[in-house]
Parts: sequence; structure tokens; C-alpha cells
Amino acid sequence: MSRSPADRAPAVSGLMARAARLHFEFGLTHQDTAAALGISRVKVTRLLKQARQAGIVKITVIADVSPFAELEERLAERAGLREAIIVPAAADGGAARSMLARGAASYLERVVRDGIVVAVGLSRTIAEMPSWLSSARPARASFVSLAGALRVGGQGSGNPDQATDALARAFGGTAEHLLAPVIVRSQAVAEELRGDPAIARTLERAAAADMAFVGVGGREDRIDFNQGLCVTAAEWANLLDCGMVGDISGRFFDRNGLQIRHEVNGRVIALDLDEFVKVPVRVLAAAGPSKAEAIAAALRGGLATVLVTDVDTAHTLIKDIQ
Repeated sequence: MSRSPADRAPAVSGLMARAARLHFEFGLTHQDTAAALGISRVKVTRLLKQARQAGIVKITVIADVSPFAELEERLAERAGLREAIIVPAAADGGAARSMLARGAASYLERVVRDGIVVAVGLSRTIAEMPSWLSSARPARASFVSLAGALRVGGQGSGNPDQATDALARAFGGTAEHLLAPVIVRSQAVAEELRGDPAIARTLERAAAADMAFVGVGGREDRIDFNQGLCVTAAEWANLLDCGMVGDISGRFFDRNGLQIRHEVNGRVIALDLDEFVKVPVRVLAAAGPSKAEAIAAALRGGLATVLVTDVDTAHTLIKDIQ
């Protein structure tokens, strides 16, 4: 009788753990691990990759030297940043997000302290941060959403409440959610929601945060908002006509990083960019050709004090930022 996938899962998990121990703990090569387990070398490579993705294996390098230290210094100086964190480039979109999330997570682990308040934006990259924490230490930290959520999307959508919960659990802190959609259908509804005491209190808490972690959307990212039934194709085209090059958590800005005057921005439930720039440390994690223009604009407007990006985007930004 054949076993169901659910029945086979523990066996696969056990094989993954055995391969991980033989390779990482006992130092066997991929070929020797394959021979010891009676499986192919290709399967061992796949199991070891899955073990790292599943968190069975966590590798920590005890060194402060960045492989891109010189480039980070050049980018930080050119863009007026407190710090630039550069990660390797990846062709695959999912792998690229993971690289950025890992860089942002490492920065958070380095700077977190008791009593810190961290605002969390709407971003698939930021939503991945908890998965890449390697040495989270207990801290009386508070994590608060600075934007509402997409009404459609769920897991993987980057909704801030998922990240705030996971980060709070990792550090033993507290989480506070902004219980509203990120964009609603009318300014009247938005004003009513922003006037709700609970929502107003959360936005005030986010505005007073010590630090914020956000991603950035580019010109091609309407699909993310359209999934939430928030922005029509005609509205998006009009935003572009008004000079929009990107957004941070639904707040749309121009090539100078200034929030544009547009009806859609009046329907957003999130920190206004004028409020956002008052957060002392603003960490922006983004990379890729489709986002380079938006990242450069955000840097021109002083929307970030710390940038996490990849090596290819860093070279592009150094040339483009003026």
C-alpha cells in the first residue's frame, strides 16, 4: 500500500536532518554523505539546501568585515546614508528577496535594544526578515505596523501584521497591528478610519518609533495593489502621469522622493511620508532593475538613512543619484 504525502513527510524530514548532520556537523563531503545515506549526490545537495531554508541549519560567520565594504562606503557617502548594506545579486526574484531580508535581519539583530520601538512596513522583503534571524536575543522591543494590509493576499503578501508578530516572538517583545486596509475606495472612508481611536493610536505609535523597516514599490508594481482591489488601471496610469515613480507602504512619491498630490494618496491608511521621515532610523530594503528608479528617488528625498540593496543595484545607484 502506497503512503500519502503526509505519511512520507516525517521520513523526508528525517533524511534531511541526517544529511545536514553528516555534512555540517561531521564534515563529510556531499559525495561521502550520499554514500553514507545510500542516495545520490544531487539529492544530498537538494536536501542540504532545503535544510537551510527550513531553519534546520543556521550558519553564522563570526566576522564584521563585509565582502562589499568599499562599495558600501562609496554608496553611503554618495547617497548621504548612515549605512549601506550590500548583499550578492540573485537572478531569481524570490532568492533576491531572501538576500535582502537576510541583510535587513542581520542589521536589526545588531542594533536592537531594550525599549526600542520598530515600525514595520508593507513589503514582501520585510515580511521575510523573521525567517533570517540567526541570533535574536531577548529584548523588550515593540514592533508596530506603519501601514494597513492588502485586503487580498494572505501569506506572502507582505502584510505588516505577519512580520510584526513574528519579530515580536523572535525577540520576546510585543506586536501592535494597524487593523485597516492599506488603501480604501474613498477619501471619506480613509478619514473615518484614520479617526478611529485604535487606528489613530497605532499610527501615532509608528510615527514615534525609533526605527522603521520598509520596502519600496516601483512603476511596475500595480499588480500588488490591484490584488487588494485598491487601485484601478486608470488610477495607476494617472498616478504615473502625475510623476509617480514609486511608493513606500502605499504612499506614492515622485523622482525627488516627495509625496505626490493625488487622490489615491488621500485614501491610504499608513504613515504620511512627512511623518515617516521623522523616524530617526529608516531602513529601506530593495533591489533590482525594476526598483532602481524608485530607490534612487527615495534616496534623493531622504526617505532612507540605511539602505539594504544588492551589488548590481548599488553600482547603478552610485551612477544615478545626483
